[in-house]
Amino acid sequence: TGVDSTIAEVRRGRAKFVMIACDASERSTKQLTDKCKFYNTKYFINSYDSAAIAHILGKKSPCAAACFLGKGPWEPLMSALENTDSTPCDNKCCDDRKDD
Repeated sequence: TGVDSTIAEVRRGRAKFVMIACDASERSTKQLTDKCKFYNTKYFINSYDSAAIAHILGKKSPCAAACFLGKGPWEPLMSALENTDSTPCDNKCCDDRKDD
């Protein structure tokens, strides 16, 4: 979890799916989406904020991004997210995003 560790896993080719919080900064969102596009990694910018993602993952600190490695529970999660009102793979999730 976290932007830096997520980017590192994408670069290593281990990340299979990246979830980006809607309140991630423009800079973080751009870094993550650029890396995911370059390394051909699926990503999703959803309507969950960093606190909600942290809660889902059982973390106490906010998580602007999380990646899922290998086969596993991310596949049904991705399918579920694609069927929500969230917008996959674009920056229109939150207009009030904070800058780093």
